[in-house]
Amino acid sequence: MKFYIESLHLWLKTEKRRSVTFLPNKVNVITGESHTGKTAILDIIDYCMFASKHRISESIINENATWYGLRIHVNDKIYTLARRAPKQTITSSDYYFSSVGDVPDSTPTPNISESALKKQFGADFGIDQDVTIPFGGRTLRTGSRVSLRYFLLFNTISQNIITHSDQFFDKQDDQRYQEALPRIFDIAAGIDTIENILKREKRAELERNLARLKKLAAKAQEKRGQFNAQLAETVARAKGYGLLADNTDADASVAALKRVVTNQDRSPDLYVSARYDEISSQIYQISRKIRGLRRFSSEYSNHKATLKDTADSLQPVEYLIKNYDEAIRTSVFDEILKNLSEGLQQIKDATAKKTPLDSNISEIVKALEAQRAKLEEELQTLPADMDSFETDRDRYIFIGETKAKLELYGDPDSESAPDNSELISKLESEIEDLTVPPINERQELFTSALDEAIQDYISLTRDALGNYGEYRSAFNYSEKKLHLRKPRTASTENVGSSSNHMFLHLFLFLGIHELIMRNNGIHVAPFLIIDQFSRPYWGEDDQGEGKGEKDVDQSDVAKVKLALELLNQFITTANTIGKDFQIIVFEHINPRYWNGLKNVHLVEIFRNGNALIPSSWLN
Repeated sequence: MKFYIESLHLWLKTEKRRSVTFLPNKVNVITGESHTGKTAILDIIDYCMFASKHRISESIINENATWYGLRIHVNDKIYTLARRAPKQTITSSDYYFSSVGDVPDSTPTPNISESALKKQFGADFGIDQDVTIPFGGRTLRTGSRVSLRYFLLFNTISQNIITHSDQFFDKQDDQRYQEALPRIFDIAAGIDTIENILKREKRAELERNLARLKKLAAKAQEKRGQFNAQLAETVARAKGYGLLADNTDADASVAALKRVVTNQDRSPDLYVSARYDEISSQIYQISRKIRGLRRFSSEYSNHKATLKDTADSLQPVEYLIKNYDEAIRTSVFDEILKNLSEGLQQIKDATAKKTPLDSNISEIVKALEAQRAKLEEELQTLPADMDSFETDRDRYIFIGETKAKLELYGDPDSESAPDNSELISKLESEIEDLTVPPINERQELFTSALDEAIQDYISLTRDALGNYGEYRSAFNYSEKKLHLRKPRTASTENVGSSSNHMFLHLFLFLGIHELIMRNNGIHVAPFLIIDQFSRPYWGEDDQGEGKGEKDVDQSDVAKVKLALELLNQFITTANTIGKDFQIIVFEHINPRYWNGLKNVHLVEIFRNGNALIPSSWLN
């Protein structure tokens, strides 16, 4: 992405227009006294970029301005964007926009809505209107659209944040921006892409639909189970009363029950059977067979064990055979040895491996057990004793209950319980095909690359960091904070002074922007506004020609120069990799501190009556 601010404009009530011009690929410095409007420039830029509340000073600045505007270069286009000045704390919804960069000489006239302007800039920043917050918080709701303003968190280091020991990003006192930072960081830094986010959202939607269908299928299965349980109990009672034949299967039983409850089959003495006794007898006979086979198998195993013991006792025979020539032989020696050898071999053959008899017995037992289980299941549906209705009234009550149950549970395979197995299979296939690269691996790679980039900055400014000049960069991804780690240790340290914290802020923002540029990021504009990085050394004191510098430690001057060299070098690095970058700095320091730095440009000096609104321009 290409972006830089060419100029800032204030239309005043005196009908004059105040303009401040900046250059691309430069560290643009506005230096001067306090209370001259330097910080107000940052607030005005933020206000023009759709801020819902503002921090523009009412005294001098806002009380004299009617409109604020920017002329900016975005990619290959030049825009002029202006917004009516707020009335005290109330922001304005009036905007002026020129797509060709026309800057009105007189007070602008509103010509575009804020929503249309945001859509235009959103397209330029590559922010799709369909991209939403993936997970909500106290302020941000899940599914709310990503705002262009969230990405501006990467473009400013205000004077309130640059020496902060715990916060590295502006606006973290605002709950909305505090929640937005971790939610858009991956997109902004180029770790993740909008395409992958949309894929994840689609995958999450498919997974929700799949979970819903599986839940419905589980409920249908539960209903089917309830139906079958009620059916089994009702069928058993009907058979007990003689309304159904004992040998009727499940499907036939349902049909028979329906005929009974629809007055098509009402004879109380239709079926009398000894099916219960028949099944009980069959179960008993099968159990006897199983016990006999198991007993035979056990005795056969014992027999083989006995044969093995016998074989062990005949082991000397092998010795005699091997040492035949040395044995003292009688007339019957050879015959006895031969018989013993043949017997030993037969025993070995019998005990060497499993015989077909072992497998056959096992298979027969399994088949008999399966047959017995099936009979026991059928037996549970039959009454042990035949019941009878005491009166016709009891019989009609039972038939009425049966009819109600059939209507209540219905046919589990009917349209009320559709089969979603094909749809479930389709969703599972779509989820499997929708592959999204794992984000954790890319986050780790980004952290490693960021630490490498920052390590180069640490080397450049080693002298300013004192004892920490040899330390290693340790970016904490989850906290979005930069720490320093002692070499060959796994723990980070508190760097202490505000001077070191200032450098850590510069390191982090420059490192993030370098990686964004190298990854051809399109969501974060390549510019950075820094408000008074010399604050740890001089605070709010004015640093004019020879003014106040007698109390400044020369080591602090050296640190300020190193910070300027770091910014100067960053512009060179950006240009070396074929990218443009703009830095705007508000300071109190003397211009001689950046002598020899080719990428540092003095915009204006706000002193001796010159200011954002010069004293001579005021009423």
